Order: sequence, then structure tokens, then C-alpha cells
Amino acid sequence: MGILGTLLGNDDIAAVPAPSKPVAADSWPRKHVSRNDEVAKAAGIGLVRVRCHHTTWDYLQEQVHHQHEQRILTPPQAFRPPAHAEITTGSDGIVTVLLGGSSLAVVLDWCHEMQSVLNQDSERAIGKRGGLAISRALDNPTPCDGRTRSTTVIWLDDQIAVENPTSTP
Repeated sequence: MGILGTLLGNDDIAAVPAPSKPVAADSWPRKHVSRNDEVAKAAGIGLVRVRCHHTTWDYLQEQVHHQHEQRILTPPQAFRPPAHAEITTGSDGIVTVLLGGSSLAVVLDWCHEMQSVLNQDSERAIGKRGGLAISRALDNPTPCDGRTRSTTVIWLDDQIAVENPTSTP
């Protein structure tokens, strides 16, 4: 008999199972970092490489444009993804998209918006996954020395699709 069964005197109520794993320290959105600070940090990034499956990128672009067209406070002009010709697609369907800080900030803002209880579970999950990936990249940016083309790589999908997840086509 579980705790509720004992308290209510009902043998039919099962014990509430304990969580299988503790909540991850890197859960997102983070409680100790304000949304504005995180979005401002993203806006200050010069350039990142976003890597994901091409359908993920298509969905993200559509949703970010739609979300920000509906809002008065954040005009969609801040989101300036590269032209289709500037997006590199690998043979495995993984795209590499170069994003500047303002576009990254708008994507991160969309990830925050998706955490509303008014959104579907799938929208919240996609936003959470993207927000976590961007937050991790903001915590550990790749320093640019001006001589190399190294930039921070943000994976929005699993890295299983390629042998070397940090490689660029």
C-alpha cells in the first residue's frame, strides 16, 4: 500500500513512484538566468553554425516567422536567416546554417515562447531542445581569433547522424 493508500485508508491506491532520474542540472529554461539576459547574450554573438536536419530547420524558420509576425513587441525583421543558397546541406540531410546574433536571439526568444502551457507538448519539447542547445552554446562560445573560421556549433538535432559532429561540410 502506498502513502496515499495509507492516508486515505484505501488499499487500491498505488504508491506514487519516485522519479527515475533527478532533474538535470541543465534543464531549460533556467530558473537562475532571466530570459532577457539570455536573449541579450545571444544577440551579442557574432556568428554561430546551427546544424540540424533540413526538416527541423524548415519547421524552425516557419514557426519563428509566424510567431514574431503575430507579436507587436518583436518585429520579424530581426530574424534574418541566410538565403537558401547559403545553407549547406550534407548527403545525410543535415544542414549547416550560419546565423548572426540577432537571428539567434529571435530563435531563442521563440524557444522561450514555446514553453507556454497554451502550446502543444510537441511545440514545448522542440522549443526546450532548441533553447537548451543554444544556452549551452552561449555558456561555452568558441573564441574567434580572426585567422580561422572556427565558430560555435549548435546542434538542434542528435549528433548521431554524422561521424564527426563538429565537422562542417
